[in-house]
Amino acid sequence: MKRSNLSYIILAIGIFLTNLLSFKVFANDNTALYLAAQEAYKKQDYTKAINDYQKILHNEVYAAEIFYNLGNCYYKVDSIGKAIQYYEKARKLIGDDDDLMYNLKLAQSKTVDKIEPIPEFIVTSTWKNILNYNSADRWAYLVLLNFALMFLALIVFQISKKPILKKTFFSFAMVMGVLTFLFFILAKNRAEADKRINKGVLITGVYTVKSAPNNTSTDLFVIHEGTMFKIVEYENDWLKIKLDNGNQGWVIKKEVGQI
Repeated sequence: MKRSNLSYIILAIGIFLTNLLSFKVFANDNTALYLAAQEAYKKQDYTKAINDYQKILHNEVYAAEIFYNLGNCYYKVDSIGKAIQYYEKARKLIGDDDDLMYNLKLAQSKTVDKIEPIPEFIVTSTWKNILNYNSADRWAYLVLLNFALMFLALIVFQISKKPILKKTFFSFAMVMGVLTFLFFILAKNRAEADKRINKGVLITGVYTVKSAPNNTSTDLFVIHEGTMFKIVEYENDWLKIKLDNGNQGWVIKKEVGQI
């Protein structure tokens, strides 16, 4: 049976309102969980706070504040590995925020392994520090902001009659153009680095790293909770890791908090 155009419109409106209502209920659920987690943290019920924050993540709501608060909760229950994991997740979204970096370094100070990284050229290390100062999204925001300022300056340059104003706004537009290009390079490289470099942290007490992805392989070295590393290969339930000092080996996936 064919439907009239009016029937299709009514059906479409009904579907829209149903989805809108579902979204509001979904958002309200997450808000309720967030408030409950905040209240539990104030009452020092850190286990409940962790459970509520994890439920929000299960609903696929990923925000730096949730990761940061989870890091604080895990730190309070002395789960240093997971605290570092969630601080680092927050860092990927907001960069080297002062409060975040303070708490991250505090958690890292409680780790057993003090691994000395392989020395890098000063130019390389400086570039990495600049790149990590902001997240890819924040660098992208600066691209848009500076581009908008450049565009406005060029408009003023075009409509201005006074030579001094034309010179001033043209110079300003050129500076904004250079900054736009620089921030674009930083945003692009930070986004590529986030995709290319997979990191993890040991979330259990002590682990003996293996030479191959099986329990019968040779023991290579021991790492402790909170030790961070790059993940360079995946094989079934195993991960091949690389420490900052260059040591490599295999660990069971369930022992690792991936960042």
